Amino acid sequence: MRNLLARKPDTVVLLLAAYFVISFIVRLLVPNGLRVDESQQAFFSQWLVAGYDTQPPLYNWFQAIVVSAFGLSVVTIAAAKNLILFFLFLSYYKLAKLVLDDRLFAAIATLSLFAIPQVFWQAQRDLTHTVAQMLMINLLLYSIIKTLKAPSLLSYVMIGVTLGLGMLTKYNFTLVVLAALVAVFLHPVGLKRLLDWRFLLSLAIAVLIFLPHGLWLIDNLSLAATRTLHTMAQEAPTGAFAKLIKGPTEFFGQVLVILAPLVAVYAIIFGKKFLRSLRPTTVWAHFFDTIFLVIGLQVLLLVFAIGITSMRDRWVLPLLFLMPIAFCLKMQARGIRAEDFAKRFFIVPLAVMIVVPSLVLVRAHAPTLFGRPEAYNAPYEEFVGKIVAEEGKRPGLVVTDGWLASGNLHLQLPDVPTLCTFFGNLLVDYEWTADRPILAVWLPSRETTTPPPELAEWIQQNLGPQYGTVTVKNTSIGYIGGRPQDQRLFGYAWIYPH
Repeated sequence: MRNLLARKPDTVVLLLAAYFVISFIVRLLVPNGLRVDESQQAFFSQWLVAGYDTQPPLYNWFQAIVVSAFGLSVVTIAAAKNLILFFLFLSYYKLAKLVLDDRLFAAIATLSLFAIPQVFWQAQRDLTHTVAQMLMINLLLYSIIKTLKAPSLLSYVMIGVTLGLGMLTKYNFTLVVLAALVAVFLHPVGLKRLLDWRFLLSLAIAVLIFLPHGLWLIDNLSLAATRTLHTMAQEAPTGAFAKLIKGPTEFFGQVLVILAPLVAVYAIIFGKKFLRSLRPTTVWAHFFDTIFLVIGLQVLLLVFAIGITSMRDRWVLPLLFLMPIAFCLKMQARGIRAEDFAKRFFIVPLAVMIVVPSLVLVRAHAPTLFGRPEAYNAPYEEFVGKIVAEEGKRPGLVVTDGWLASGNLHLQLPDVPTLCTFFGNLLVDYEWTADRPILAVWLPSRETTTPPPELAEWIQQNLGPQYGTVTVKNTSIGYIGGRPQDQRLFGYAWIYPH
């Protein structure tokens, strides 16, 4: 495979297609417990609305459409994710080929994503909105660069479409847009392209695409922003000076965590030639460096302006994942020959592409080797089968206080509407009768005799104060493949109309 890639770099597309087909199959071969982001998508698939929670809705819409067409299952959850991942890598390769003269360098840049753990591990297991955002960043920059090189009505339309859709992935997509605007302005023909009347068409298209969610956002700004800002301010120090230090430290720490493995691989493979090539030397190297610099300045400005003290790698990843293209641009400009290093470099991504699916399988089927079960091993299927058999009835509504349980239970009971008190803005119609009771479920750390406060409040507010007391049951079920002591405790209550 290394020799084939070195001779025919476009083979990387077939390699990536095969890899994500294998990843899809692997997901079907592990137990059907859903991880956090998978569970959220299973839960949200009940609605096709202008807004859901703290994230824009593009991925939710895509998943909901897939589920409405093919039904809710692990198949539709995994197929949607791996399809987006494949298009992410494919668009990355197309973007790299657009700015790199050597297709071999474009293949190296694309497969370099397998040297970033947040891409080859986290993005494959979780990260839905982040993956969609990275895809739209690729497509936006591709459209922009095509316009800079050879403007056309189609290229300006594509800028508008990708800009509008990108704003529907994550709100920090704005940082990339502003950085790209500065990079275009500083490009030799950038100002001419911005003053073209067709750029107004791009903006109009973007506004029209974003408008439905934008109107929802105006009415739900507190819902969309409060939780995210609260998370970003977690574990904040009390002193003002300490806050000013902690924010930038968190940001640069995440930059280091994301880029350190990639830089280490490049330093080992390309040696001193790579380290000597880091200064910008071409128009496109300057273009990407400008994007990274302006993004960094914006992040620091936000850190100081709104007091961000906690930052997660999935927030920073979309701001850095284009770095392999920038590195390859610099090496190409310095005269480094890709063919001299390609075969050695390809060992790394090919090894990762073997190890990651294998590790997913092993962790899921032999969780005792790693000390604790995976989310995949959670026994939701056995729990639902047990309590439905004992009660002799299927619920008319499932209500929980957390979306991890909500999505997993909705996967097991796809014909039953499911609510989560965490998302009080999302409502469903349901049938509540003696033959279709309401099932309340929660995941306690120890046995309880009452529902958690959020569920108790929902019951009284929506069913009436006469339901203030319900009969609570607890059951422990072993994790799939776990040790005898690996038990998942469920609290639940069947609620019948009086």
